Amino acid sequence: MKLINSGVKAVIASIDGRLQSLNPSDIDECETALESLGHIGSSTQGATLLLSGSSPAARHVIDAAFEQQGPQGHGKQLAALHALGNISGETRSKNSIILNAEAEENLRRLIYETATRSSKLTPSGLFRSVLQQDAEIRLAVYRVISGLVVRSWCLMEICSKDDIINKVINPTIETTKIGMEARYNCCKAIFQSLTLSDSVSAFTDIYAKLEKAVKMGPYLVKSHAEPQPVVETAERF
Repeated sequence: MKLINSGVKAVIASIDGRLQSLNPSDIDECETALESLGHIGSSTQGATLLLSGSSPAARHVIDAAFEQQGPQGHGKQLAALHALGNISGETRSKNSIILNAEAEENLRRLIYETATRSSKLTPSGLFRSVLQQDAEIRLAVYRVISGLVVRSWCLMEICSKDDIINKVINPTIETTKIGMEARYNCCKAIFQSLTLSDSVSAFTDIYAKLEKAVKMGPYLVKSHAEPQPVVETAERF
């Protein structure tokens, strides 16, 4: 295990160093590096290593996920959000999502620091901002929230903004199967975390909305038949 850790640490250190030295114009290489960190972060061991130390390598992922990128940086932001989804535990089993105390504190700290440096000021502001972007970005954000929301601090951030809840419970917002399923999984993850939370009594309205949305399932079901055109026969004289 120590040999494996040493090897992974060496890879992380190499990617970390490369990301620090890249120019803003090296977008493709930056995307590749962020994707690599995401692959490492999909395992509990890898995520823990990415979030260890005084200057964790995961800072590159979190910075790129939420900073203003512009059209040229779309792929970079998308790669970073998917990487953060992996690191936060969206792909891991329920028992493997939460990391050790140091890693969890660094994850929380990095996200709050990123929010403080931005115009959004809070993690909920960051989530709300990226949920307003295009369908590809939203899909990645659903993954990030699904992983992070098992943490009480993130759950409180999500539940503090009605517009975030209204986005994830809205069955009409996504038009692709993968988008609908990602939105629904995010909605279900928030609902399950709130169900287990001591704060559920403070969010009864939100709980009811989430419960209804979860029962509806991922796909939009039309509650009534669409109006059909009526063709009338001409009057006879």
